[in-house]
Amino acid sequence: MPAKPKHDTLARLLELLKALPHHRWATPKELRDQLAERGFDVDLRSVQRDLKTLQTSFPLEHNDKGRPHGWRWSEQAAGGIASMSTPEALMLILVQQHLQAALPASMLEGFEALFARAQHCLNRFSSEAGPASWPSKVKAVAPGLPMSPPVIDAEVQKNVALALLDDRQIDCSYAPGPSGPDRAYRLHPIGLILRGGSSYLVASDGGSSVAKLFALHRFRSVEVRPDIITVPQDLRLEAALKNGRGQFGVGSQGEAALQLRLACDQVIADLLRESPLGVDQSLALMDDSRVEVQVTIADSWELRWWLLGRGGQIEVLAPAVLRAEMIDSIRAAARRYGLS
Repeated sequence: MPAKPKHDTLARLLELLKALPHHRWATPKELRDQLAERGFDVDLRSVQRDLKTLQTSFPLEHNDKGRPHGWRWSEQAAGGIASMSTPEALMLILVQQHLQAALPASMLEGFEALFARAQHCLNRFSSEAGPASWPSKVKAVAPGLPMSPPVIDAEVQKNVALALLDDRQIDCSYAPGPSGPDRAYRLHPIGLILRGGSSYLVASDGGSSVAKLFALHRFRSVEVRPDIITVPQDLRLEAALKNGRGQFGVGSQGEAALQLRLACDQVIADLLRESPLGVDQSLALMDDSRVEVQVTIADSWELRWWLLGRGGQIEVLAPAVLRAEMIDSIRAAARRYGLS
């Protein structure tokens, strides 16, 4: 019988590598059957010979003493055929650092093996310099004060995810705040918003035209219903984000956006030049050497916290309703500190 063309042999070896499992043993017969399903009809002896040949170049394990007899990728294998590159490993380690700060631990389940592969890839280098030292030189720090993330019930998290994947309604028991009685809701889930260490379900209660936020850690129980959600197109997640729900939008007077005018000092102006509040932001020098900022921005509590957090560096010029809110808040703070 004439020899198979070299490209057919290479294709068969690649398929054999793809067929090898990572966390269990596969017998040569099982691997031969998988090759047959992929169009390569070879005998058992050829498969065994191929595996021994591949073991000289790839991190494969052969169990010929215990049971079950078979082959698999070794625990040190960096992803099978496609080895993980050093930049990919660095990226994953940095992603892991950030996700651990931003998400509850239960949401990271299933990624441990991937992160371990990345760490193994970096461990090949000296820990004192080079790629292996990079993770110790770069740390992810969430903005704001370092607050511990709230605890989310694993069953709640699983059922919310199932409802979102299948577009199903949920019946739930929910605590609107840290104190007070739980309330029963029937919700139409739209999506999830991750804010630092907290996660929020964006959902409609079925009778409202506004997408609402529900903190995942405040759900006491969640039951997935067989009913499909009924949500208007303008209540989808992207629309909710544009309306400022990700910043706890308030939509005062029925409007989701504000035409904001600020007067700020040069320090804040320099910050806003580097990180604009919106695509239409404009800055202009005022007669008193301050800078006037004009921008269209979502009407949200996040905006109010940002303005109040900068104290005397910022003055709200418009809209009048927001300016009045800022005056009331500052006067209330002054009274708290015993100032008239």
